[in-house]
Amino acid sequence: MSLTTLAYTVLAIVGLWIAFRAISNLVHRRLVARLTIIDDLPQLGKPTSGSTKVQGCAVVCGGSISGLLAARVCSDHFSEVVVVEPEALFDSNGEVLPMDVRRKRILQYTALHGFQPVNLQVVRALYPTFDEEVKALGARVQKTEYNTHVAGVQIPSPEVYISRAAYETVLRKLTKQACSNIKFLNGMVLGVKASAYDPSKIGSVQVRLNGSENAAKTINVPAALLVDCTGHTLSAGPKWLERAGFGVPLDGEQLGPDQLHIRDIRQSYDPKMQYTSHSFRVRPEVQDLLPIPGGYERAGFLYSYFSDPRMDNKTVLLTWSDPDKQRPKSVEDLKHVLRNLNGHEPIPEWIFDTLDLIADDEVPDWEVDVRVPPLSYNRYDLAVNLPTNFAAIGDSVMRANPSFGQGCAKAALGAATLDSVLRKVLKQNQPCSDDEELDGWLPSSFGPEFWSSHTARTASIWYSTKAMDYSYASTIPVRGEDLSYGTFGRWYRDQLIELCTRDKQVAEIAWRANMFVGCPTDTFLPSVIAKVAKAWVRREVPRFVRSRWANVKKQFVSEL
Repeated sequence: MSLTTLAYTVLAIVGLWIAFRAISNLVHRRLVARLTIIDDLPQLGKPTSGSTKVQGCAVVCGGSISGLLAARVCSDHFSEVVVVEPEALFDSNGEVLPMDVRRKRILQYTALHGFQPVNLQVVRALYPTFDEEVKALGARVQKTEYNTHVAGVQIPSPEVYISRAAYETVLRKLTKQACSNIKFLNGMVLGVKASAYDPSKIGSVQVRLNGSENAAKTINVPAALLVDCTGHTLSAGPKWLERAGFGVPLDGEQLGPDQLHIRDIRQSYDPKMQYTSHSFRVRPEVQDLLPIPGGYERAGFLYSYFSDPRMDNKTVLLTWSDPDKQRPKSVEDLKHVLRNLNGHEPIPEWIFDTLDLIADDEVPDWEVDVRVPPLSYNRYDLAVNLPTNFAAIGDSVMRANPSFGQGCAKAALGAATLDSVLRKVLKQNQPCSDDEELDGWLPSSFGPEFWSSHTARTASIWYSTKAMDYSYASTIPVRGEDLSYGTFGRWYRDQLIELCTRDKQVAEIAWRANMFVGCPTDTFLPSVIAKVAKAWVRREVPRFVRSRWANVKKQFVSEL
């Protein structure tokens, strides 16, 4: 080979490598924009200009975490926002009720909650004084370790810690203080009505007001946008829409292969899951005695244990689940559970020492025992003839396995997506019309754009947790599916977990993908797949050789 040919060959290889890297980076950037809210965060919380703000009312149904975030987002894009909430969450003077007043409609209000970093990213963008308000309330936001262990093997997982009660109370207080165009109504949404001017849009929302002074009073609230945040308990959106004539085929219309009637959009399976959450009040003089690595003040989650489905079916954070057995009712019960976990590594002794000190000092302040209802996913993205000014976020769309702490992450992702889609469609199309009656309506592109983006960013929560739940024989699968669903995904997850215990770079990639602060497809990058394959070969080939050699020896001995 001549020097000229060699030079051209080297240049060709370098050129191909540069082209490959350029294309890979371009594809990755598009995946990040499509599957994450990373590119949306810089604009989140910034009001739109007067020329693009909708001169109409956005109605948010539900005043919990999803509803508060949705209302805060809508306040930047609409001249008026109305939040309809069945519970009375303000006192007679209009002040937010303190966080120790338990929510009646939220069973898990005092149960253990996990808040992933994406929640903090979103609320800090929407509420600049969030950290100060949390501190003033006596709660705390800090980087901490979930101390996550899979079958006893630690997986790096730094996250953010705050109680559910403090989180929701602070959001409600900040929303009320920061947004003068948000109005809270104590009432129940009864249904929606199609617009008389455009049957593809919702025109108004029917609300029955609560309270003695408003007994049996019903009002109609005009709606330029309706956001369903009623949660999984009510999840009334499909019923409202069907009664108003939305989500059903038009006369003579045939449903396509990827279209569903509104009453058929709900997918559901039952993991047969139960859990108990115990809360202890630890006196300051006892805090310093607890043998917690790093000290009590820096502790968030002391220890999180997720089972390897091939070995066990128990999960212990400060919660525990098992579909067939009695859940722990005391510290001694909990210690018994921990002693009998089947994993690669035993539970460290400092956990038991900590439990003993807590038990000797104080009894649990309260205990929450929950039987998790069947999990569900409303596939609004497949529903036919949805109103073009309807959205839903949080548990109104999807209720996934709560043990993974993704409920509030869904709300944060949904709120950020709502904001980005509103900015996009309002920038492309002026919301006002020449017709005075249509003034303030959203462009018709909003609905399809929102559901396409929302599904792309949140569907992985449903499919990944469902695949993990299907690894347990007690799970009742979605109609038409069986427990073999997700077999490859579970196998790949197992290999990835084992690799994370030894490779910090892969652990960081996996953590960012699972916490929604990185692209979910990054765990399938060629470099990660190569490392997974290499680790599998190194582990399985010697195991195969040892097994075959044992069989050969056994056969040889039997022949002798």
